[in-house]
Amino acid sequence: MQSDAQQHAALATYARFWCLHQLAPFADQAFALAGAMDHRMIDESCQTGPGACLRAHFDYDWLVRLPLALACLLFPGRRLLLLAHLVNVVGWADRMPAVWDYMCWCALMEAPFVLAAATSSSMAETARKFLPAMRAQLVVLYFSAAFWKLTSSWYDGHYSCSTVLMSELLSGLEPLFPPLATLSGLMLHAAPALVAGIEFAVPALLLLQPRHGVLLALVFHQTINLMPATYAGGFSIAMCARQIIFLPAAAAGASATLRRGVGFAPRAVGATALVAVTTGVRLFLGHTPATLRPHL
Repeated sequence: MQSDAQQHAALATYARFWCLHQLAPFADQAFALAGAMDHRMIDESCQTGPGACLRAHFDYDWLVRLPLALACLLFPGRRLLLLAHLVNVVGWADRMPAVWDYMCWCALMEAPFVLAAATSSSMAETARKFLPAMRAQLVVLYFSAAFWKLTSSWYDGHYSCSTVLMSELLSGLEPLFPPLATLSGLMLHAAPALVAGIEFAVPALLLLQPRHGVLLALVFHQTINLMPATYAGGFSIAMCARQIIFLPAAAAGASATLRRGVGFAPRAVGATALVAVTTGVRLFLGHTPATLRPHL
């Protein structure tokens, strides 16, 4: 049983990771990074009709969400986080149904935070209500995604998106690791079962062996980030930013770990290296001329 101080620290750590996810599309636009195609929309696009969205009349993304995310990153308090999560849910509802699927996942997890924070008097009380609920939600959401792979079309290589995405992944990796070409046929045939197996394994491990589940989830999502064409990395960024909730002790001790320095946190260094290497490879592939990459 964690103390109030530990619960407070764990929620503050979740909040800072959450803020980094919120800032990703703003950084992408501000620095012209041409990042994930499925970043949360922060423009005036509204597919429900001209002027039908509130965002078409008031820029709540840059004028409200961005300042709130920065404020919460620096000062993660219950009231600020409550307001930031509430604005996010309202913004998601404003753009419905023209949103990415994972944005529905995010909204489903942000709405309980609003309820927990609104009915609590402290960060610790909010953490005790919210974090267990969010862990359960994320396990169920991962299981639901895996469940919908149990269809005949998923296991048919002519129709399954797993085959297409695997071929895309291999097309980006083979220039860097030519021996992979000898395994391409096998990987394409195995893709439907392999991807479905991983998608079932992630929530199972998050439920039964959280540390191993977080590791598998990070590897799975960083693999998605390596795909050079579609690069639907918004989903991966959103989920990676939330994995810390399955490591409550690490979340509670994050500040102490940073004060000690990375030399005392080999797992943190390993996870950071994984993300850094994947990001570097992704940027390299993004700037490699198309003539140097095999066509799909």
